[in-house]
Amino acid sequence: MLTLLRTLFFFVVFWIHQLLILPLLVYFHVRHHFSGPEAVRKPVCAIGRGWGGLMCWLGGVKLDRQDHSGILPGEAVLFVSNHQGDFDIPILLNQGGRDLAFVAKKELGKLPLVSNWMYLMGCIFLDRDDRRKQVGQIKQTVANLQSGLSMVIFPEGTRSRGPEMQPFSKGSLNIAERAGVRIVPVTLKDSYTLKPKGRWGFPGGKAKMILHPAIDPKKLDPDIKARLHEHVQEIIQAGLDG
Repeated sequence: MLTLLRTLFFFVVFWIHQLLILPLLVYFHVRHHFSGPEAVRKPVCAIGRGWGGLMCWLGGVKLDRQDHSGILPGEAVLFVSNHQGDFDIPILLNQGGRDLAFVAKKELGKLPLVSNWMYLMGCIFLDRDDRRKQVGQIKQTVANLQSGLSMVIFPEGTRSRGPEMQPFSKGSLNIAERAGVRIVPVTLKDSYTLKPKGRWGFPGGKAKMILHPAIDPKKLDPDIKARLHEHVQEIIQAGLDG
């Protein structure tokens, strides 16, 4: 019964919230059109952090956050995370500690209202079926990082819906070196239990987020750099095993 009530409350408040902030969405789109993305990024990202916190609260998320990253305030970084479930994005938005956007699958670009906010934040809707378009999207991701906006990627490409990680995409982390930023491996543990596979409701519960020490790709040994995606996955896996 508690799960049912929480889930109903979640969706009611979610859509009421979206309707209440709709005038702000229109305003920021107009301002974005006339003044450019930099003019709206900070307030939009602040709204995103608040939205992430609201979603976690409504979903009954009790998060253990551990930060060993050593990143500086305002430093743009590439967050590289495993992807267990639906609450990963709200958790990262709320707990990332800075303005950030996501490299997301193109299907998320079709979500009503939410995709409009993601666009204003600087999210990239990656089209894996169109190589030419993908090249331009990667360039835009690099440009976002160089402008001071942190980005989040999920190299597995999709949600695992469980504790086991899928193999990381080779070359997906080269973005960091091209942009001249550090990589922060992120372990999300037990977030899949917050919206279990095959179940409709949100039972709530505990999850863990570990920000591992930041990695500078330019300072890595050539052997490690050649297998960077595997190296970062091993770090994230150590957080899952711990």
